[in-house]
Amino acid sequence: MSQPVPPPDRPAQPPTQPRPSGRRWLAAVAALGVAALAVPLLLPAAPADAADSTVTVDVSRPGKVPTRAGAGFLYGLNQDGSGPADSLLEPLRPTLFRGGGARLAGHGWLGDGYRAGTGYRTRITSALAQARRVTGAPYQATYHLLVSDLWGADTEQPANTVYPCENGDCANWRTFVGQVVSDVRASGLRVRYDIWNEPDGIGFWPRGVNSAQYYQMWNTAVSEIRRLDPGATIVGPSYSGYNHAWLNDWLGRTRADGTLPNVLNWHFGTDPAADAADAAALLAAHGIAPMPLTIDEYLFAPQQNPGYLAWFLDRLAVSDVSAAAHAIWSDCCVAGTLAGVLTADQRPTGQWWVYRAYARMTGNLVATTNGNGVAVAAALDQGQRQLVALLGNASGQTGTTTVRVNGLAATPWLLNNGAVRVTVERIPDQSPLTGPVTVFAGNLTVVDGAVSVPVNHVSGTDAYSITVTPAGAGTVTVDANTTGTGLNQFQYGANWGLTTGVPDMYNGTANWSYVGGATATFRFSGNQVVLYAVRDVDQGRMTVSVDGGAAQTVDNYAPSRNASGAVWTSPVLPSGPHTVTIVNTGQHNPASRGDNIALDRADVRQN
Repeated sequence: MSQPVPPPDRPAQPPTQPRPSGRRWLAAVAALGVAALAVPLLLPAAPADAADSTVTVDVSRPGKVPTRAGAGFLYGLNQDGSGPADSLLEPLRPTLFRGGGARLAGHGWLGDGYRAGTGYRTRITSALAQARRVTGAPYQATYHLLVSDLWGADTEQPANTVYPCENGDCANWRTFVGQVVSDVRASGLRVRYDIWNEPDGIGFWPRGVNSAQYYQMWNTAVSEIRRLDPGATIVGPSYSGYNHAWLNDWLGRTRADGTLPNVLNWHFGTDPAADAADAAALLAAHGIAPMPLTIDEYLFAPQQNPGYLAWFLDRLAVSDVSAAAHAIWSDCCVAGTLAGVLTADQRPTGQWWVYRAYARMTGNLVATTNGNGVAVAAALDQGQRQLVALLGNASGQTGTTTVRVNGLAATPWLLNNGAVRVTVERIPDQSPLTGPVTVFAGNLTVVDGAVSVPVNHVSGTDAYSITVTPAGAGTVTVDANTTGTGLNQFQYGANWGLTTGVPDMYNGTANWSYVGGATATFRFSGNQVVLYAVRDVDQGRMTVSVDGGAAQTVDNYAPSRNASGAVWTSPVLPSGPHTVTIVNTGQHNPASRGDNIALDRADVRQN
């Protein structure tokens, strides 16, 4: 088969070789024989080529309700639909399942000699059992029934297979479709009919993409399904990859033939948001009313890691795709591992925890911007008093991504005493994974309606979830470069300077002075404060006082550098507003080489 060709203005999808579906690829392989952390976790140095980036979340611009479009699974259940357990499925709030008994013994209708024997019965029984579990309470999910699986097209067809409508004879195919519809109707279930999986010319359908025989097969199936069940939902064409040219031809032909589907579906692609926009444009160009868009397989095998999965889910969130299913590249097709999201012994992997974080995005999606292959999607829920963001990585980059949350002035219910509590969790690419790793948990002061959260990528395959809630009892961390005359802000007089990009200091900033008498003020609300400053071979002495009380001298000299250590802690104070005054004495320890004072941050405690 030739690789699907995108339009000239869009990059080709990976990989560079023609892509088999998950099952076709498998066949080919077989043939070849705390106390809250106040600062982010200290991380190893990033690779030299790591590119830092900034992404933004604007909570003042709410949008649509999250649809959980990406919470779908191809062949995710076991044969009778009972596995995995609800305890592993319900937390993900799944929306789509796709199956049809592929690879079950008997080879379906084909293996029965093109009739409804035990092979077909095994597959339809399995598919309907799966649909029965997930389309009812508590899931209320959609089930895409793969009609071609029931027929026997799962890459294990013998060389002498007689495909539907061979030499223009569609009679047996029509009988088969009628049997499927009859069995579905007798079950009382509502499924969507996904007529033929990846009809791209080899593997599942070796009679040519968009060939005359293909259109005979498609038109016969659509006509028969709608004759027997006028309210049926039909899905197609289910190409193995998004292909503008193929889809353009297909829409023109099926519109002319009166056999358009109810749901436009494809597999894989470069960017679901871009693909969905292109598909919508094609529908409009053909004079076809908008219809639901789905992606029944996404993520190539090398992309199945938390970072890339989160990126794809983030892009789905801003697309018009209504549902999508995680592809399967191993243990096909009734292992009950949610397409490899669980281990063989039913334990969560890193990908499972990404879907768990994705399910926590409730309320309304808010506006976001992305950068350098890193994407973020976020949802704001006033009822839950939380913002949940998911940070994904399609480029494998390391370095630091700064997540700037803007518009907080529009959500006073998310603040407490001018601060928010931020929790950052890392989801590594591990199998199994007992749970995310908390790398930051603490209160941050809101300045100009925003907070900035630095996220250090340990690995390019990691995902991160960020939860923002009102600040509570605990610690508010205030960067020394948070300036102004309000609470939880520093104010600097004459003879102070600022250095940025200091890697071993909080937020990378140092506010410094080497002039005696230079004064800084820090106003806060709480009942205790801790000051952090540089200790090094060239640091001097400063005095610190609170609320006009007696000044204490603090010596910041040290024989080796500690850029962000605690140098002074106030006594426990009455809860409320207080003022700390910091003065450079112009003096230093005899062992020091200078009179420098460099402030890093303050931790405000409220107990």
